[in-house]
Amino acid sequence: MKDKRAFTFYLIASIMLWQFGVVVSELCTDTFAQIVSSQNPFVSFIYAQNTGGAFSIFKGHTSLLSLFAVIVLGALMVYVYKKVTFNDKYKILALVFFSAGILGNMYERITLGYVIDYIKLNFVDFAIFNVFDIMICLSVLIFILIILFEDINEICLKNGKNKN
Repeated sequence: MKDKRAFTFYLIASIMLWQFGVVVSELCTDTFAQIVSSQNPFVSFIYAQNTGGAFSIFKGHTSLLSLFAVIVLGALMVYVYKKVTFNDKYKILALVFFSAGILGNMYERITLGYVIDYIKLNFVDFAIFNVFDIMICLSVLIFILIILFEDINEICLKNGKNKN
């Protein structure tokens, strides 16, 4: 890696966000969920055990999903160490969110045999999810924005207009 500070930051931030997700999972007990859900028309907290991936795909294949998570995390660590610099702040943010989300769900799969999902949107018919899922989705959104802005900047440079 060109700048080892980026790798260190990435690692520390991922661990901190993962811990945050674990704490939130532990807080979502039945009593807590009933108090919050009864007062809120938009979001309910419901305890659900998910043995699959997103939207319960690969249901019952916890070992396969855990192995896939380990492979993805390993590949991400190599990528961050070799390619990412400390100046790539948005890329680091996306990678931190992605890694923390994977770490959190993987931790629950390995220790519990399932992922605890607990956030239910009341205003739309949507799958129950958790904080780790939010982190993964946010990281994908950030990556999409990075790619779009890089493409826009490249088009501007080709046309002789420097957007910066």
